[in-house]
Amino acid sequence: MRAHWLIEASVFPASAPRLIAALEESGCPWTRYEDGMASSALPPADACVIFWGSLGAAYGERVAARWTPGAIGDPDQFQCSVYHRHLGPVLANPDSVFTTVRALVNDPAAALSELGDLAHVFVRPDSPLKPFSGRSLAVSSLSLEALDHGFYYDDEDLPVVVSAAKHIDQEWRLVLAEGRVVTGCEYDAERRGGATGVPDAVLALATQVATAAWQPAPIYILDLGVVEGSLRVMELNPFSGADLYHCDARAVVDAATHIALRLHRGGPA
Repeated sequence: MRAHWLIEASVFPASAPRLIAALEESGCPWTRYEDGMASSALPPADACVIFWGSLGAAYGERVAARWTPGAIGDPDQFQCSVYHRHLGPVLANPDSVFTTVRALVNDPAAALSELGDLAHVFVRPDSPLKPFSGRSLAVSSLSLEALDHGFYYDDEDLPVVVSAAKHIDQEWRLVLAEGRVVTGCEYDAERRGGATGVPDAVLALATQVATAAWQPAPIYILDLGVVEGSLRVMELNPFSGADLYHCDARAVVDAATHIALRLHRGGPA
């Protein structure tokens, strides 16, 4: 049996061609996924399928739920409130408070009391499905509109994570799988991939995360950054909904395919 990749290529126009080329080079079958595809155009339900595309399709709409493994990883394990408990001091924002959009907007002073007197904060959803993008905001400008309420979510009680706004100098995206760093690359603020190599310090911290006792999934994405002079963990993301930028596509294909086949055969998650 071979793993069949289902790829929503339009979501990642820069990195999808590199992944597809690596799949074809390795002999892995793949299908281009698009909304509204007929069932007859999709792999059979008993196939070993890996989905790679948007977070919404992978984990929100669960388009790959008919297959095993489909979208790899349980999104609940990638909530900030979950991995903050395990990664603690190496996080970029260990000063975070967890609250809701409603509480933050209605009474910022009360919601942010643990952070002290701040003029600007960084706010992001607790959910890895990211119903709005993380952003720095002046405390005085916090509002439902400033947090995109009514666009991709309507629940004012949406859980959010808030910390002091911080300056980030560099960022790297790494793919971790089964206790090792598979590949990584630098990327910029516009989410464009840069250099494919990673410094030794980045590799060391990524390896520390990859070999920790707690792991959210057999393969996942780790973002590291230089935050006000210190190398820190920015966030974790589920594999099937994350851009790979300039990560080594063939290394990703080999690692993810191996894991997908093991999961399909009933191996440990």
